[in-house]
Amino acid sequence: MKEFASTVSLLLFIQGIGGIINQLTDGGPSWFLINYIDALQGYEIIASIAFVILGAIIGASSYKLKDKDS
Repeated sequence: MKEFASTVSLLLFIQGIGGIINQLTDGGPSWFLINYIDALQGYEIIASIAFVILGAIIGASSYKLKDKDS
């Protein structure tokens, strides 16, 4: 579970940072998830910041999770 949470955290963080950079540089459609969610159109930067924050929260909480081996 710890590895899954860490992976999700990293993916959200990358999607958020990439989405922010993509929007600030007026980049076109790319592989960032924010560009493909119709409900978030017009709120791309805010949603990207939320992805970064959510990724950081999940990443910080994943350190508290116990491994199955422990």
